[in-house]
Amino acid sequence: MNMPVTLFLLGSGLVLNVAATVPTYDVKPMCRAAFELSGGSGRTVEMCEASEARARSDLVKQWSTFPESVKDQCLRASPRHAPSYVELLVCLELIGENQRRQEPEKPAGSRQPR
Repeated sequence: MNMPVTLFLLGSGLVLNVAATVPTYDVKPMCRAAFELSGGSGRTVEMCEASEARARSDLVKQWSTFPESVKDQCLRASPRHAPSYVELLVCLELIGENQRRQEPEKPAGSRQPR
């Protein structure tokens, strides 16, 4: 991208945060590959796709509750060749929980400084 155009976009606020919305993945190839690798035993392609659809639905409902830093980290870590909503949701939940554990606890009844 041309540098002056990039600077204009950055300065005008037109560059959107990558983690602003739930990404859209084509999970069909990943589900087919997982089915083939399993030798056809256990889960079906349709079961995988249904699981991915439920995970995406959960992501849509919860997306705004995850900190931007966690979303950015999980989106960078997600595989580009076979992205999965299930894996993204697990990543968000695990890293989010880990961050909450690392935050110092506030004593009950303590007030926030103004």
